[in-house]
Amino acid sequence: MGERVEVFRRKLEENAENLLFRFSLGKALFEEGEFSEAEDTFRRCLEEKQDWLLALLFLGRCLMELRRSDDAVDVLRLAVKAAVDQNHEDPEREALALLEQLEAKT
Repeated sequence: MGERVEVFRRKLEENAENLLFRFSLGKALFEEGEFSEAEDTFRRCLEEKQDWLLALLFLGRCLMELRRSDDAVDVLRLAVKAAVDQNHEDPEREALALLEQLEAKT
């Protein structure tokens, strides 16, 4: 595992309730190509904060990498809804673009 993964693992050992550390671990895992573990980490984040837009986007991307298109579509639709509800246009466009990629493959 990469250094960033280990840094955030240690931080979570010290403060297991810190959602930003957990999210950062998920992002580091994603960047290392550890999509299954990143998926679990983002899901744990979303258990605490269901409308966390960036966690939804990364979870959707993990599911795409894991070739679980149906699950990815469901999560990315939630991301679009969260983006609209929170008035975040760029993440909305990103989620819609990812959905288009998935639709083009079917």
